[in-house]
Amino acid sequence: MNKLRQSLLEPPSRIKRFLENFHGKKAGLFIDSANWFYPQKELGWKISYGKLINLLGRYCDLKSIYFYAGTPLNNNDRTKFVQFRKAIRELGFTVITKPLKKIWTNKDKNKFDYKCNFDVEIALDVARHVDKIDIIIIGSGDSDFIEIKNFALEHGKQFTAICFEKGVAWEIRKLHHIFLEEIRHLLEHKKAPTISRGVNNKISISQNNSRSRRKRLQ
Repeated sequence: MNKLRQSLLEPPSRIKRFLENFHGKKAGLFIDSANWFYPQKELGWKISYGKLINLLGRYCDLKSIYFYAGTPLNNNDRTKFVQFRKAIRELGFTVITKPLKKIWTNKDKNKFDYKCNFDVEIALDVARHVDKIDIIIIGSGDSDFIEIKNFALEHGKQFTAICFEKGVAWEIRKLHHIFLEEIRHLLEHKKAPTISRGVNNKISISQNNSRSRRKRLQ
């Protein structure tokens, strides 16, 4: 039973062996949130960024952790985003933001996607920190970051991509990588259980009935 419980707290053996190469090294983590957003929606589970930091922190010294995200345009989504940004800042992330843009996807301009590109910002932040870290970890499966891999190797640094296998570029598959699906059991955000209103109502009714019976007996 203890062995089973322990296995649920560990990465798969392949990933564990890979992460053990990080021991004693300083790392920088740079997450392009847009690349992780849609796979989470499609797969139906969310990442706990606290769990992610704790997992990586078991194997390396995280010196720089960056999170790049577009700011929603409507007020309701923006309020939720502000709360989320505050939460991950408290985990130690430096959060880089700029407004999302509407990109029209047809000539009639009645269909659009929200987009926000942080490739330049991520590349510059990697360059600023490259002399202070041993490992560059990019949170994206986008092939645009191949040049950052080349930059890392030119400076004698290790490069790793953490991303969803769903939609990953074939170029990333050929590099050192960790697929988030493989470590879902370690990273998934779990909602706290809630007591339904119906249960509370039953408790209240039961308590009221008990008081009524006591009054009749007195």
